[in-house]
Amino acid sequence: MNWIKTLWNKLISKTSVAPTLVVVEEVPELDVADLFLEVCSDLGIGSKVIEQTNAVELFVIWYDGGATKVEVQNSLATFVKVTGGQVNAKLGRFVK
Repeated sequence: MNWIKTLWNKLISKTSVAPTLVVVEEVPELDVADLFLEVCSDLGIGSKVIEQTNAVELFVIWYDGGATKVEVQNSLATFVKVTGGQVNAKLGRFVK
């Protein structure tokens, strides 16, 4: 009986596949509004000015690029010029 068990264990060890653990790191997708606020903060634009001009909502409606900080930063000057009015007056001095 013992030799049958030994034979069985050898067969199983040769044919069985051990599961391998794969660790997947989930990268959170950034929101354009959050990126816009981060870029504005980096430029020194305060939250009061952003709230007064309704800039976040206007930017989200206007922007159609990728959700990366560099792309949002590159499009900020165009956004300020195109939007004009209060946004241009208040944010224009921060954006070159």
